[in-house]
Amino acid sequence: MTHMQYPSEMPADVHAVVTAAQELRSAKQFLQNGHLIKGVQRHERAKRELYQASQTLMTSGADQSGQNSQQTEPFAPFLQALVDFRDAYEQRRANSTDSQAAGALVKAIKNVIGELDQVERNLN
Repeated sequence: MTHMQYPSEMPADVHAVVTAAQELRSAKQFLQNGHLIKGVQRHERAKRELYQASQTLMTSGADQSGQNSQQTEPFAPFLQALVDFRDAYEQRRANSTDSQAAGALVKAIKNVIGELDQVERNLN
């Protein structure tokens, strides 16, 4: 999987989220290729990293709200996918036996990866 080269002026928290989302996508593909034990471990680690990176982005982004609305507008679907992922991750973490929470997390992961792909296409 190719990782995109983003502009050097990209804030560190944004870069961390993009990198974490790319790792989640790679981990999912690794798992789908039949690497069960290492794939599950990598996928779980990637989910935690994306959650932590998105948490940092959302808290730092709250401090700068409104300042860069034109810059973030093209990325709004990706940012919304991150919010949905965070909510689903927290819900799943709160109740690991809830099948609806598990389904919501799977859907949120697919959405994040889809929006990441769209962002990468737009940047090319």
